[in-house]
Amino acid sequence: MCGIAGVIGRDRDRVADATRRMTAAQAHRGPDGDGLEVHPFGDGWVGLGHRRLAFLDLSPLGLQPMAHPPTGGRVVFNGEVYNFARLRAELERDGERFRSGSDTEVLLAGLARHGPRYVKRLEGMYAFAHFDPRGPALLLGRDPAGIKPLYLAAGDGHLVFASEVRAVLASGLVPRAVSRAGVAGLLAYGAVPQPLTLFDRVRMFPAGATAAVRPGGPGGWQADPPRVWWAPPPPEPAPPPGEVVAHTRELLAAAVRDHLISDVPVGVFLSAGLDSTAVAGLAAGAPGVRAFTVTVGDQPDFDELVPAAASAKRFGLPHTPIHLPGSAAEAAAADWLAAADQPSMDGLNTFVISRAVRQAGVKAALSGLGADELFGGYPSFREVPRLRRLRQAVGWLPAAARRGVAGAVAVRRPAARDKLADLLAGPANAACLTLGRRRLMTDRQLAALGLDRAALGLTADWLPTEAADLLPPADADPGWAVSVTESRFYQTNVLLRDSDAAAMASALEMRVPFLDQRLLDWLHRLPGAVRFPSGRPPKWLLREAAADLLDPALLARPKTGFTLPIRRWMAGPLRGLCDAGLAALKQSELVAAAGVDAVWDGFSADPEGPGWSRALTLVALGDYLRRHATGHLEQTDHA
Repeated sequence: MCGIAGVIGRDRDRVADATRRMTAAQAHRGPDGDGLEVHPFGDGWVGLGHRRLAFLDLSPLGLQPMAHPPTGGRVVFNGEVYNFARLRAELERDGERFRSGSDTEVLLAGLARHGPRYVKRLEGMYAFAHFDPRGPALLLGRDPAGIKPLYLAAGDGHLVFASEVRAVLASGLVPRAVSRAGVAGLLAYGAVPQPLTLFDRVRMFPAGATAAVRPGGPGGWQADPPRVWWAPPPPEPAPPPGEVVAHTRELLAAAVRDHLISDVPVGVFLSAGLDSTAVAGLAAGAPGVRAFTVTVGDQPDFDELVPAAASAKRFGLPHTPIHLPGSAAEAAAADWLAAADQPSMDGLNTFVISRAVRQAGVKAALSGLGADELFGGYPSFREVPRLRRLRQAVGWLPAAARRGVAGAVAVRRPAARDKLADLLAGPANAACLTLGRRRLMTDRQLAALGLDRAALGLTADWLPTEAADLLPPADADPGWAVSVTESRFYQTNVLLRDSDAAAMASALEMRVPFLDQRLLDWLHRLPGAVRFPSGRPPKWLLREAAADLLDPALLARPKTGFTLPIRRWMAGPLRGLCDAGLAALKQSELVAAAGVDAVWDGFSADPEGPGWSRALTLVALGDYLRRHATGHLEQTDHA
C-alpha cells in the first residue's frame, strides 16, 4: 500500500516540480520511503512519483519507481498482489530474474513481458502506472473491485494522475473549479459517485480497467479510452447446496490466508458482526495476528466490546480495545474531517480504529467490508423484492398518481413518504429500486437545496451518465441485481473510497478478503435464490460456511454494523463543529441556505432518526470547503 503520482507534459522542469509536489502531498500514505523519476516521452516527459509503505521486502530493493533492466521499464504501484509468489515462479520458468522479494517486481516483470492482459492474472488490490520506453507508452490500471483509487485530470496541456484528489490538486496544473454535479451526487448518496469528484476536472479511473497513454496530440500525449476487462459474472446453474457451502468456505479460507501475506504484523478489525468474526477466526492460526475493537462505553447500545472480546478469547487472539468516549469525539471528528480526501458521510469509524491500530505498531489490518454486498446483509435484499411487487401493482397508474399512493401508505412519516414516492415514480427493476432505497436525500430535498439533476447532466437516479453502464439489466436475476448494485455503487463510491482515505491517513493498509477475486467470481455466479434463499436468515451462506467460527449467541444478535454514535455526538460534543461546517456551506452559495437549514432542523427534531446522515453530509461538505477550497471556489454546472 502506497501512494502514486505522475505527470505527462512538454516542460521537464514543470513535470518534475508537479510530480514532486504531488508525491509530497501523499506523504501520509507512505512514510517508509519515496522516489521520483522523469523520463523522455515522445517530445515531452513523464514524471513518476511514489510514497512507500513497506510490507514485502523491507529493504531498499523494494523502492519505487522500480526498474526492469531488460526493457528499461518503470512502475509505480499502490496495493498488494496476493498471488505474487505463484506468478513469480511462472515468470522465473520463462526466464525472468528477480532481485527483490516484492510483489512490485513481479507485477513489473509480468507487465513488461505480457502487457495489459497480465492484469487478468493478478489476485489483489492495486492501482499502477507502468512506463514502457519501447513504445513509448504509459499503462494505467486498477483492480476489478475498485479497492485502490486512481484519479486523473487533464489540464494546461498535462495529464496528471495520483492516488488521491488532494495530490492531483497539489500539482498546480489542475483548476480547482467545484463541480455542482459532484455536489449533487454527494448530497444524493452521501459520497460523490464515480467517476465524478468534487472538482470538475478530476475524475476517478474505472475499476477493472486499463488504459494506454502514448505520445502525440496537442498536449504531447493521447490516451486510449479505458478498457474494462472485468464485470460481475451473471448467474449460472449452481451445484448442490452442500457443495456451494463447502466451496465458499474453501475460497474464504484461501482469501484470508493470502491477505495475511506480509513481512510485518497484520491485525484484524473485530466487531460483534458475523463478517469480522469469520475473518478473525480464519486468521487466528497465523503468527502475530492481533484483534482490535472500538468501544464507546458511555453509549452501551453502540458498544460491541463484550461479544468481540469473547470471540477473540475463543480464537486465542490478542485483543486490544480502543476506547472512544464522547469527550474525545470532537477531536477525533475534527481530525477525520481534516484528513478527508473528499467530503463524505462515512469513514469516521475507520479513521478512529485505523489511527489506534497504527499507533499500536500494526501496519495492515483485515476488514469484513464486502460481506454485506455478497451475502445479503443489507435490508435492501429483503425490501427491494417487496418494493418491486408494490411498484408492479401500481404500474398502471401515471407517475403522479403513484406518488399519491406513497402519501397514502406513509401519511404520518414525511421522510419515508417522499422516498417511497420517488421509488414508485421510477422504474420497477431491482437495480433502480436498490439505488432509490440507498438514496440519502429525496428529489424534494435536493430541489430545496437548489439542485436540478437535468440541468447538471445527471440521470434520473442523480448519477453521472457513465454510471448507466454499471447497472444490471432490467431483466436480471433480482437478487444478483441487488448485490451488483450495492457492490458497484454504495460499496465502491462510499465504503471503499472512504475507507482507503481514512485508513491511509494513518498509513494503515486495510485489506478486504471478502473482495478476493476468486470469491467475487464464484459468488456472483450463484443465482440469487441460492445465495439469498427465501425464509433463511440474512447472510445464510456465510453463516453456513463459517458455522464453526460463529458462536450461537453472536448469531442471535441483531445486525449492528461497525458504527459509532455519531448522531448523538452531533447533538452534543460535535455541535460547534457542525455549526461551523453548515455556516461555511451556506456562505459558499453552492446550495440554497434554506434547504440546508431544513435538513438540520429535521435532524434536530428527531436526532435518533435517519436524518443524521443527511445532516452530517452537509457538515462534511461545508467543513471541506472551509478547510480546502476557500478562495478557490468556482462553480461548474455540468457533470
